[in-house]
Amino acid sequence: MSMSKENEETLKIYESYGNAYLDNARKRRGAKAEEVKKERSKVILDAFSVLGKEARILEIGSADGETSLLARELGFKAYTSDVSSQFLDVIKKTGLPYYKFDVLKDDLGGRKFDGIMTFRVFVHFTPEDLSEALDKIYKLLRPGGKFIGDVINAEDKGGKTHEWIDFKNGYEIGVDRFFYYYNEEQLRKIINKSGFILNDLYLSGGDNGRKRFNFILTKPSGVKPEVEKYITEKILPQYDKLLGHTITHINQVISRSLAIAEDLSDVDRDMVYVVAAYHDLGRIIDDETHNIESGKLMRKDETLKKLFNNEQIELMVEAVEDHRASLKGEPRNIYGRIVGTADRYMDLDDMLARSYDYTMHLHPEMSDDEIIEEARIHLREKFTPDGYGAKKMYYPSVDDKECFETIERITRDPLKYRKVMKEFNKKRRK
Repeated sequence: MSMSKENEETLKIYESYGNAYLDNARKRRGAKAEEVKKERSKVILDAFSVLGKEARILEIGSADGETSLLARELGFKAYTSDVSSQFLDVIKKTGLPYYKFDVLKDDLGGRKFDGIMTFRVFVHFTPEDLSEALDKIYKLLRPGGKFIGDVINAEDKGGKTHEWIDFKNGYEIGVDRFFYYYNEEQLRKIINKSGFILNDLYLSGGDNGRKRFNFILTKPSGVKPEVEKYITEKILPQYDKLLGHTITHINQVISRSLAIAEDLSDVDRDMVYVVAAYHDLGRIIDDETHNIESGKLMRKDETLKKLFNNEQIELMVEAVEDHRASLKGEPRNIYGRIVGTADRYMDLDDMLARSYDYTMHLHPEMSDDEIIEEARIHLREKFTPDGYGAKKMYYPSVDDKECFETIERITRDPLKYRKVMKEFNKKRRK
């Protein structure tokens, strides 16, 4: 990917004047901090709440990381990124995961996110830059993923298209930067070409509330509308009957399954979607044999019989029956391997918490040190690169592999692991 000379020069300015920008931005927020936080919270929740609280949200151009910290406060798994080393030095202090990342030049090694957001970044992008950025963001999102962005409204600038300026509004840094201004027709045309679905486009900011165009976009799931409608209206609501196994988990398995399917040929995305949606439905009948019960429910589903042929239904039944990690042998077909992998998504904090809490549930008589050691042994047996759980991850992501390697490293020494877990438990119980 290429970038405009204007954007390239502006990046160099932020590399040199990043701290000045942050100092002035903090002063500007000042008394309006709570108002800004409230407004930004609403935008984030409006766009991302449908993704569930396990959603991975990447911010592009995080500056000081304040918006990503807010996303974490709202319950999302927030990831930050920026290009300026001065911004990254500040971001590192937040404790949030971060990437040095230029959306027009870099990639993230195959990582995928449920949601992506960027604020006051596209204000510097020419139409060509914006088109390329949306293409990259489209690839970084899982199917069904959401994106929040904004640009400056040309009408608020008297019809100007661009200029070099140092705005005197609290964001001045003592040197001119490049800004590009969009009219609504131009912006809609660029979004339509990107393949995204435009969910919302509205004006905000400035004295007249018309300074910026804000937009929320969705990456299409690739699933037929009639299939998606049936599952969302008739199948997913049934998970409300279950305690402790929430719809959030099911939606995440659907999202991860579709992301895996996106990179595979000869896979029916409708079938992937249905298997992911159905895989735990049998828990409403019996938890222990839920995979078998899920298959029975699928065979009885008269609507599925209208949407799929018998051969497809049998493949989906096999997949839901085979998705459990505890079963011996491999799933009989690719759909079972896809959903089985998606069902065992790796997150280090989740793994640490679940292994400790599950051990404590099984052995309430144990001391804290004994629970930690038992959990450590379990993690090494299951979730190191050679563990039986890792071997059931047929399509592991970059993040999955990194998680396996980290677990192997931190569980190697019992004393070091005990220290890690005591700090981890202390932090999560605050």
